[in-house]
Order: sequence, then C-alpha cells, then structure tokens
Amino acid sequence: MTTRAVNELRGRSFVVVIRGSAALARSPYGALNILLSDLDPGYLAHPVLVLSALTNLLRERSEGKPVYLVIENATELDELAAMTVAQLARNGTAQLVLTCTDPQRLCGEITRLCGDGFLHRIDLKPLTFQESHAWLEAGLGAQVSPSGAHALWTASGGNPHYLKMLAAELAESGSLLKSDGVWVLTSRSEQHGRAITDLITTRLGRMGDGERKVLEILSLARAVPLESLLALASADDVDSLEKRGVLVVDDSLPRMARLQSQLVGDVVRANVPPGRSNELRGLLLKSMDPALGQRSMLLSMAAWALDCGAKLGREEALEAAAMANRHLDARLALRLVRSIPGHSTVPGAVAEEARAMMTLGDVAAARELLGLHLDEPGDEATLAEWVRLKLAEAAVLLALPETTAQACETLARVRQRLEAETGEGQDIATLREELVLAESQAASYSGSYAEMAARLEEVLQDFESHGTEFRLLAGSWLCEAWALTGRQSEAADMAEQLTADCHDPAVSVAAARRATSRLRFAFVLAGRWDKEAEMVQPGDDLLVSVAEALPTAIDLPKAIFRCLQGRGQDGLDALIPVISQLRVQDNEGMLDVACTAAAYASALQGEQEQALRYLKEASTQLRRPTWRKERTKRYLAALARDRVDGPDAAVEELLRLADADRDEGAPGHEIFCLSSAVRLGAVAAAPRLLDSALRCQGRFAELCVAYARATMSGSAELLLEAARLAEDMQNDRFAFDIAETVLQLDQVQLDKTALRKARQLAETCRQRLRTPQSGNQEGLKLTAREMEIAKLAANRESNKGIAAKLHVSVRTVEGHLYQIFGKLKIVERSELSFALGNVEGGAK
Repeated sequence: MTTRAVNELRGRSFVVVIRGSAALARSPYGALNILLSDLDPGYLAHPVLVLSALTNLLRERSEGKPVYLVIENATELDELAAMTVAQLARNGTAQLVLTCTDPQRLCGEITRLCGDGFLHRIDLKPLTFQESHAWLEAGLGAQVSPSGAHALWTASGGNPHYLKMLAAELAESGSLLKSDGVWVLTSRSEQHGRAITDLITTRLGRMGDGERKVLEILSLARAVPLESLLALASADDVDSLEKRGVLVVDDSLPRMARLQSQLVGDVVRANVPPGRSNELRGLLLKSMDPALGQRSMLLSMAAWALDCGAKLGREEALEAAAMANRHLDARLALRLVRSIPGHSTVPGAVAEEARAMMTLGDVAAARELLGLHLDEPGDEATLAEWVRLKLAEAAVLLALPETTAQACETLARVRQRLEAETGEGQDIATLREELVLAESQAASYSGSYAEMAARLEEVLQDFESHGTEFRLLAGSWLCEAWALTGRQSEAADMAEQLTADCHDPAVSVAAARRATSRLRFAFVLAGRWDKEAEMVQPGDDLLVSVAEALPTAIDLPKAIFRCLQGRGQDGLDALIPVISQLRVQDNEGMLDVACTAAAYASALQGEQEQALRYLKEASTQLRRPTWRKERTKRYLAALARDRVDGPDAAVEELLRLADADRDEGAPGHEIFCLSSAVRLGAVAAAPRLLDSALRCQGRFAELCVAYARATMSGSAELLLEAARLAEDMQNDRFAFDIAETVLQLDQVQLDKTALRKARQLAETCRQRLRTPQSGNQEGLKLTAREMEIAKLAANRESNKGIAAKLHVSVRTVEGHLYQIFGKLKIVERSELSFALGNVEGGAK
C-alpha cells in the first residue's frame, strides 16, 4: 500500500521515503540519515540547526513541487527524529504519510499532529478472505488454490504484512509450491520462517510483563473466556492489546478472547518454557467457571497439556480426541489418542485413531489398525466404547465395495444392542444419533435412499429433542434422500430452513460444510438454482478454521454447479486451482470428480484434447465413491463424451444411467439423465421423461414435463415456453439447447416471431455461457460474397444499391439474400444486424 501511495505521489511531488527500524532508533536522528548525510556533524548537537538545514534542503531539492515525507514504521523513530519530522510538518515544509502497526507507541510529537489537524488517522481493518485471496494472487502473479489461500489468511489473521511475509517464506521453503501454474499448499503445518519470528519477537520485546502474560495465556489456550482472562490479568493490559488489534473479543456467550494472528500465537508459544506453560495452565484452570466456556475449551486445554507435559486423564484425552476428529484435526486426534498408556488395547482409543486415519485419507492404515480389533472387545469395554469402535469399523469397511455387506452387518449389530438398552440417558441418546448418521452414510454408498428417508423421517419427528448439529446433519441427509426419490420440493423447503444452521456457532465448520454439500445437491435437483447460487460456504469468513482444510469444500461444489449450467469457462476458472491443490492433497478422494467436471468444461469450450486428458486422469480412483459422487462423475463424463466423440455414445450412457436410477428408486436423478439424452437427440425418450417427471416435484421436474410435452408435439411455441422456464431457473445450457432445437425446425413451419425469440434467447444464453459458437450455425457459414452482401443489406443498402456497388445484377443480390436468410434463420431484412452479430461473435 505504501508503495502504491509513493508511485501515485511521484511525478507531481518530491517524495522522500524514510524507513524506521529498531536498530536506527538507537541513534539520534537515525532514521533521517538519508537526509542528514551531507550536513556538518556539528549540526547534530543543535536541533534548531538540524531543522533549519533540513527545511532548506527539502525546499531546494523539491524545485517548487510539494514535499512528502513517507515514513514507514513510524513507531521506530527516535525522539529527536520524531520531533524534527513533526516540526517540518508544522512549518509547512513537508506533508507526512506515516505507517505503523501500533499507533499507541508513536512519539508524543507525532501523536499531537493528529489532534492539531496535521495528520488524519486511518485504521486499516484485517483483510477478509476474499481480499486476502485476491491480494495473494496479485502478489504471487498467479492463481492460488482457495484452501491454500484460506490457510495463509487464517494464519496471518488478515494482516497484510504477515500475509506477504508468510507467503514469501513458504514459497522459499517449498511449502507453497507453484504446480501447473497454480500456487498450492504442500504442507498443512504452514511453518513460518526466521524473518517472521524475528519481527514478532522484536515487537513482543517492547511489551510490558502484563501484556506478555496475556499473550502467553492466549497463545497457549487459543481462546479464553474474557471473564477468566480478566481474573488473571490487568484490564488495562487487555484493553491495550485489544485497541492495538493484537487480540479480539468476539460477541459470543460467554465472550471469548483470542489472538488476531495465529502467527503471533505460534511465536509466543514456542518461546514459553514448559514450566511456565504448566504454571499458566494451572492458573487458568483455577480461574475458570465451568459454565463459562470450559466445554468449548476442552480441545485446546488438552492440546496445551500435551505441550507442557501436564497430566491428562484417559477419559479427558478420549473426549478431546473425539472433538478433534469432529473438527477434522486428525493430527491432534492422533497425538491425544497415542498419549494414553496402552492405547492400542483401549477400544475407544482405537476407534478415534481409525477415524483420524480416515480423515487423513489413509484407508489402508485404518484397516490394518482395526484388523487387530475385529473380535469383540473385552468385558471391560463400556457400551460407548464398543459402539464407537463398531461405527469406526463400519466406516472403514464401507471404503471398499467388497466389504459393504460386513459394514451393514456391523451397523445392524450396533442397532440391535442399542435397541436392547432400556436406559434413556443422554449418553444413550447420543450413541443412537451417531448410529443414525453412520447408517445414513452407509445408505449413501449403496444408494438405498428410500430406506434412509423412512428412517430419518421417524428419527426427526421429535425434532427439538436433538442438538443443532445432529438436526443439521440428519436433516441434510434427508434432503438428499427426498431430492433423489422424487420429493424435491419438500427437500428444497427443508434445505432452505437448514441453511441458517450451517452458520450456527454450535455447529462445527466440518459438519456444516458436509451438510452444505447435501443441501446444494437438493437445491439443484429441485431446480432451485437461485438458492444454490446464493449459498455461502461455512467457515469462509472464520479466522479459526478446521486444521485439515478441505480443498473440495471451498470451491469444488460451486465449480461443478457452473458446469451444470453449461458455463464452461467459469467452471474451468474455478476448477483449475482446486485440481492443482487436490493433486497434492486429496484426503477425501475427490480429484476424479473434479477432473471429470473439468473435462466437460473443457469440451464446452471446444478444447477436446484437454478434455481427453482430464478424462484419463479421472479414470484413476483410489477410494470407493458414494452413490451421489459416482453418479455425478458418470453424468458429467457422458456430457463430456458428447462433445468429444459425438452424441451417440453420450446418449447410450445417459440412458444406461437413467435405467439404473429407475431400478434403484432415484427418479430425481433419472430425469436429469433423460432430459440430457433428449436434448442430445434421443427424442424417442421424451415420453419416458414425461412419465418420470410427473412422478417428481419441483421446478426442474416442471421444466422436464414442459420440455417432454413440447418435444413430443414438435411445437415451437411450447419449446420456447420450456426454454423460458429453463432460463428463469438459471439453467442456461438447457435453455440454449432448446432454442437451438427451435432454430433447427423446418423454417416453413415457423413464423418470424418464433424465429426471432429463439435466436435472441440462444444468443443471450450463449453470451452468459461464454461458450464458443456452436449448434445450428455450424455448417451454415456464410461465404465471403454472402457476408459482403449481408453487411451491406444490414446497413440499409437497397438491393439496387448493392448490385451497383458489387457490379452484379439485382436478381443475383436477391438470390444471395434468399440463401443468407435461410442460413441465418431470419425472415426479414431488419433482423440482419442482430444475426450477423451472432455469426461474427461466434467466429472470434
């Protein structure tokens, strides 16, 4: 920002840049050496002489231009330098542009300039995630993966200085790597380098003991109830740090204090001796009221215990490990589990260890671990430990199709045992909720959505008896099941109600993101594409985010949605950085879906070779897909093949998918496949599309009914009505395809109004799609002579005038115009200008 200001001032002003530093502050006038180097050393003993000499020097060198002193790190000016700069401003010699990170440390002479009107203070707020992402891409000169940018933004706290230094240090170390033209994060540790450590250590060295104590507590505990913090530290110290933006206090209940920047916390934490750390932990535990956030601090306090060597009980470690897994902090979960003596013999510990390995994408290690515990745990295992071990076992067994039956048997045994329990306590209720979610996950692999929906409807009848996070997760599964089984309107209505819960502080970011994916899917199948487009990913605005950031969670759903709309270029713009990141880290096994979407997007843009490369990369699949993922991949692959190999193979695959959807009771997806097949030329499938769509709900089903009836009738008016429905739904590709179909009808059967509407709709959609010209105008290109005559006619030249200019007969002109009107699907001269714009625009 300072550089930009200097560049704007130069040319019309005389600018001197002065940089303060801790080293220069130890010498009188240290930061002003750049100006004082030519003065007699004797002047330095007389401040009045220094001021007079600098005044004359600046006026002489400026040659009448305005003088600006741009002072970076103004808090590092020594007292004499600050006094001199202030006087230069007061006597009108120079105007000042100052930057600093801590205004409270400015010299009194500088501070008084604000009160006297010589300086105007502008406090810069931390950058948002979107601002940080754009800033990183501008600074690094290339795209940055969304999850990588989010990790750097979180670590820096949105501080541009820290963000710039962190990006530079990670790039130098190789943790931030340019891959396929995109900067991706190769290490989840985000280790900063020596320069950041030195910078933060220097700043911390100027703080008093009280402020340092506050920083130590917050760096070790991550977040502390404000009331507990004030019991251990001076309110003045806390207020001072808050005013300087070092710590922030949120608006939650209870109010929690935390450091603005994780980097500051990392540096402070690394410099607290274990003994001091243990002492501070004990003091904080004594000061905390269990009602004031102790539950929310369970995870950070457990991690603190590991760091300082404090004793951590088995139950406390297991509970913290479960919470770490819930937040997708798999590495911390493993640390906590492995801190338990004999953890490999503790069923609860084995369950959490296996969950952590699955989060990290290491299915083989999880299977190997559970292979030692597939027999029944000993009698010493509690019900909760047994249940969670079996649920972890089922999750691992679901990862491969050949062990699906074993997974279902395991879940059935868990249900049988829980139903045999007569107790109704909170622990039993929680275990039953965990089982319901595990059964939903299993159904999502097999495609048993009707059974899933029936079970979830029964569970959610007593909606208020469940916690917010369970209601969100179970409700999102129900939305997916309803959308696939033909109840799309009900699914969209519930999804709309659940959307707000995705941003509830009581819901973990990891859970919210997974639920959001299912809610998006429900909106798409219901035809509520406006709601899908409006959705904001949970956690994008949170500086405290999940440790195992999911590259797929931030941009992949949005990119796939763009592809479904037919917006190939928009889809590629979002997919390329995600794919680059997934090639480095793909814990969820989503690279194949992303590559398939990119293949379709490439094909839409006419990049057939690129599409084939993406399809080849997508053919490698390491983890078993869920039903929805597998169907999405095959659907997008079929659409890509239409562009690469022609429509016949694509139609055949789409009809195969539709047959499978019908057999498995998923009409919500069946009509997606059938509608695409009909648009690609399988007109004979229109009656089946009508029949299936009439058994479904929602705007997309209504569109399919209208389109099927219009196709069966061959009516241009009905087809255009269907196209308008598609356009209103924001399904640009569907609308474009129907408009193109109308333009391909026998021109004799069409009136000029229908032709004009179809052509205008096709062109409007094509421009939104940012797709190269395709469709009916391929093979109907105007010859050079026809283009010449068409342009003259569009410019209102008469046939006689055109004939004279081109030295041909009027009859020849009329013949050419007849051919031109036929190729462009127009019926009158006034339409030529618009039609030629389509042809020329598509040729660019």
